[in-house]
Amino acid sequence: MTTHASFWRRHLAGAPLVLELPADKPRPPVQTFAGADLSLTLSSNLTSSLKALSQQSGVTPFMTLMAAFQLFLARYCGVENIVVGTDLANRNRVELEALIGFFVNLLPVRIDLSGNPTFNELLTRVRTTMLDVYAHQEFPFEKLVEELRPERDLRRNPVVQVLFVMQNSMQHELRLPGFDVEPFKFRDASSRFDLALFMSEAEQEFTALWRYNPDLFEATTIAKMADQFKSLLENVVVDPSARLNAFNLLTDAEKQVKTMEQSERKESQIKQLRATRRKGVDLSDVTGIKTRFLEPGQTLPLLIEPAGADVDLAEWAANNRQMLDQHLLRHGAILFRGFAVQTVDEFEQTAAAICPELFGEYGDLPREELGKRVYGSTPYPSDETILFHNESSHLHRWPMLIWFYCVTAAAQGGESPIVDCRQLYRSINPAIRERFERDGLMYVRNFTSGLDVSWQEFFRTSDKSKVEQYFRAESIDFQWKADGGLRTRQIGPAVVRHPQTNELVFFNQLQLHHISCLAPAVRESLLSMMKEEDLPRNVYYGDGSRIEDSVVEYLRELSQNMCVSFPWQEQDILMLNNMLVAHSRNPFVGERKIVVAMGDLVSKEQVV
Repeated sequence: MTTHASFWRRHLAGAPLVLELPADKPRPPVQTFAGADLSLTLSSNLTSSLKALSQQSGVTPFMTLMAAFQLFLARYCGVENIVVGTDLANRNRVELEALIGFFVNLLPVRIDLSGNPTFNELLTRVRTTMLDVYAHQEFPFEKLVEELRPERDLRRNPVVQVLFVMQNSMQHELRLPGFDVEPFKFRDASSRFDLALFMSEAEQEFTALWRYNPDLFEATTIAKMADQFKSLLENVVVDPSARLNAFNLLTDAEKQVKTMEQSERKESQIKQLRATRRKGVDLSDVTGIKTRFLEPGQTLPLLIEPAGADVDLAEWAANNRQMLDQHLLRHGAILFRGFAVQTVDEFEQTAAAICPELFGEYGDLPREELGKRVYGSTPYPSDETILFHNESSHLHRWPMLIWFYCVTAAAQGGESPIVDCRQLYRSINPAIRERFERDGLMYVRNFTSGLDVSWQEFFRTSDKSKVEQYFRAESIDFQWKADGGLRTRQIGPAVVRHPQTNELVFFNQLQLHHISCLAPAVRESLLSMMKEEDLPRNVYYGDGSRIEDSVVEYLRELSQNMCVSFPWQEQDILMLNNMLVAHSRNPFVGERKIVVAMGDLVSKEQVV
C-alpha cells in the first residue's frame, strides 16, 4: 500500500484537484447529484480511423480517446493540468472474473500535455501513464482521498469532478423461457460528477453518452461540447503528427460563422473608412451598430449593439429595415442590447419603426397599461416552465414578427429559450414528422371562466352572434356548453412552408396544449374534476386521434437539446421571426416583467 500511495502522490503532484468547468449556472451550495444525458454517435468512418490510429500508435482506443478528451478539456477550461477520473473493473486476477460483487475503483488520471507535443507523441505519453496507473489500480480511491487530504467541499466530488469511461463489455440480451424480458431504464439520470463521458461501441460505431449535471449546465452547452469534441477527433485522425496547439475546437458550423464574422467585420471596416469622409453622423449607416453572436457556434440570436452612445434604436431601425429583414430571415432572432430604450413607450416606438402596423387585438395576453399595442407576457406561475411554441400558430392567423422587451429581469432564471424551427423540422424522426405533415393537428379549447381566459375576455365581446359569425368565417367548429362556457375545435398544420424563405418549419403549439405537458399535479387535479374533453386546452392529430405521450416527450427533449438560452438584461429587446423560431420561458425567482409586441399578420391560407 505504501508503494501505491507514493505513486499516486507523485502522479498527481502539482495538479489542481478541482477542475472548474465553465458552467452556465452558479454551483449549488450542496452537490445535487442531478443528471441528464446527451448521446452522440460517431460515424463508422471516424470510428475506424480512430481504431487505425490507435493500432498504428500501439495504444488502445481508450487511450486515444482519453488523450483527446484531456486535450479537449484543457482547451475548454484554459488550463494545461487536467485530472480526469476513470472507472476500472479491478478484476485483475482470473479468480475474480466470475465472482459476484462491485469491484470497480475510481482512478484519477493526469496526462502530461506540456511542451506542445504532437498528438502522436501525446499518445506515447498516454500509454506510459496508463500502464503505470493500471499497475497501481488496487489502491482504493477512498484511501487516496485520505492520503491527498484535499480541501473538502460539499459542492463537488473530491479530487475528480470529470469522468471518462470506455464501456468495452458487451451487453447480452437476457432470455428466460416463457418470459418476454425488456431492459428497464430509469427515467431520471443521476451523476456523482459535474460531467461524465461514456464511450461504447455498437455496429462498428462509437457512441458518446454525455452525462452532466443540469443544475450546472444547459443542454445546449453540452450539445456544443459534444460537437466540438467530435470535431477535435476528426482533426486528430486527419493529421496526428500536428502539434497540439494546431488543433482547435471549432465545428464546421462554427468555422462558417467565423468566416462570416470576418467578412462582415471587413465590410464594416470599409464602410467606416467611407464614413470618415462624411460630416456628422448618418444613422442609416450600418456602422452605427456592431454585430456578433452570444457564443461561438451559435447563429441565433444575432446580437446587435450600438457602436456609440448616441444611437437612437427606433430611428436607426426605421432607416435600416431592409438590413434587419435580411438578418432576421437568416438567423431567425435578433437581440438588441445596450441601447437606451428606457420605457415601454420607447419599446413600442422601436417595434413600430420596424413594423408600423402592430397587432392590437390579442385576447390571450393581458394588455400592458403603459403601451397602446403592447401586452404583458403570459400570466403563468413563476415556478412552472412555459414550453416551446410559435405564437398564435393554433389560430387562423398569427404574427410573423414578435418582440420581447425586458423591463425587469428576474433575480434568478426567467430566461426565454428559443429554438430554430427549420433545424427542428430537419431533426425530427422522419416517421414522426410524416404523421404530423399528413394529418396536421386538432386544437380543442374550452373557454371556462376561472380556469382559463373566458370567451368574453378573449373575443372582447359578450355577443354570442358575433363570436359565431367569426367561427363560421374561419371554419372553426364550436359548441356552447350548459355551464356558459364554450368549446372550439380547430384544424391546423403542424408543418408549414415559410412564405418568405420557402423552408419547411415545425410550426405549432403542440407542447403548449398537449395534456402530457401539464405538471403532473396539475394534470391529476384537472382530470379529477373533469373529463379530458373538458380540459381548458388539448391537442390531437388532425383526424382526432390521441397524440402519444412518448411522441410529445420526444419532441420536448429534442427542442430542449437544440435550444439557445441566455439571461435577460434590462432594456434588452428580442425580436423573433415567429415562423422561424419558437420560444419558451424558464421558471424564475423574484420579480420579472417582460412585455410583448406583435406585427405583420399572416393567415393560414398564405402557407397551407
